[in-house]
Amino acid sequence: MKIEQNVEVDAPLDRVWALVNDVPRIAPCMPGAQLTNVVDESTYEGTIRVKLGPINMSYKGKAVMGEIDEATHTARLTASGNEVRGGGTARAGVEMKLESLSASSTSMAVTADVQLTGKVASFGRGAIQDVSTKLFGQFAQCLRETEPPPEPEPPRGRGRRRPPARWPAPPRPPPRPEREPPSRSGAAAWCSPPCSA
Repeated sequence: MKIEQNVEVDAPLDRVWALVNDVPRIAPCMPGAQLTNVVDESTYEGTIRVKLGPINMSYKGKAVMGEIDEATHTARLTASGNEVRGGGTARAGVEMKLESLSASSTSMAVTADVQLTGKVASFGRGAIQDVSTKLFGQFAQCLRETEPPPEPEPPRGRGRRRPPARWPAPPRPPPRPEREPPSRSGAAAWCSPPCSA
């Protein structure tokens, strides 16, 4: 089953792109979703609850970020989960593409190839499409209200350091005059110890 959604986010392209690549930050924006574990920088585990007609379903699974194209602002991921109560399963390959509409508006096009088993599979594509439209509308609204991620600080120990302030060195004292040996006169001048008178 193929699901397509296109929503408009009232935020600049760079901000939206940074957010959609920060999964822990935007996971709460998906209604019913909860992030439970970050396996690594591209693999995430969690749960999601979805209401479809009179049925409430809860899935537990993982999502894996795949190809990310910075030039075209396209991201791909795969998601899979099992029903917490029941034998249903869900699998999806998702592609998300962003496009700038203006300096303060971004278009988000999402295409998902979804495979469902269990009770939810008995619902038609139209019902599932309606639910996904509602969910993505709430997702886009949350993105508008979410602050962008903070800019990373420069790593310590790298880059140029500001040189320490140099204070003028104190003036050196004048050199001490060398003492001249006491003068001797007469025979004493030619005598070295021991010397007899």
